[in-house]
Amino acid sequence: MSYKIGIVEWAFPFPGPYGLKIASELGLEGMELDFGEYETGFRLHNPRIQDAYLECGVKYGIEFPSMALNALNTHGMSNSRDTVDGMIAIETIRKGIGAAKRMNIPVVQLPSFHSGDIRTKEQFYNTGEKLRFACALAEGSNIILAMENVLDAEETKQMIREVGSDRLKIFYDTQNYHLDRGYSQPELLEAIANDVVQVHVKDGYNGAISSALLGKGDVLFHKTAEIILRTGCTEWLLLENYYNQQPLSLLNEDAFELIQEDIKVLRRIFCDGVA
Repeated sequence: MSYKIGIVEWAFPFPGPYGLKIASELGLEGMELDFGEYETGFRLHNPRIQDAYLECGVKYGIEFPSMALNALNTHGMSNSRDTVDGMIAIETIRKGIGAAKRMNIPVVQLPSFHSGDIRTKEQFYNTGEKLRFACALAEGSNIILAMENVLDAEETKQMIREVGSDRLKIFYDTQNYHLDRGYSQPELLEAIANDVVQVHVKDGYNGAISSALLGKGDVLFHKTAEIILRTGCTEWLLLENYYNQQPLSLLNEDAFELIQEDIKVLRRIFCDGVA
């Protein structure tokens, strides 16, 4: 299986359409876009901005494998639909899937962190309700909905069963499960790999998010990489280390050089077959 290396827009030091030029020069093949925030009108809801990304993507050879509805971390799916946050979550999903359809982006990521964290039965139910709504909206298209959260393996499988749509998959992250819940990253992936569609790759140590370059933290990144290779659960490896934020930014004042270091690690493991 061949792998493609990309980066998430919110971890890229120069977001926006022209940033795709720099991404291409670094050797990246794709970028997961951020739909934008409710408070600023969801920037990728605007066709002019969509077209700017599409034009620069073609010009610089950068694909858009997915779009994240990160506003759901502020106005979470775990809120009841009769609350303000719940209504905003529904609007985010509706407009986000519409943008993905127009831009021909195959995967829409629906995260559940912060305001959208899932810890109670009610939050689980509310989230499942929003995911069913998203799957219904995507009918008639080729879009896959990818939930990202830190449910354990059994809860993850239960959510997929209860939503009841082949469209619903998992966006796996190589640090979040260990960071937020103390789970073993490799064991968790082993259990859910069949339902994973794309992967965020980042590392860290001592309970700090994105605090280490790949393979240098305490989340067993290399063991997780072995499972990715064996299961072939994703084509896309999307960097999500925050290179221009501390503590990583203390390693090198040029965040782009840090990105290149992580790209080399991924190529060595996934392209050259060297663990």
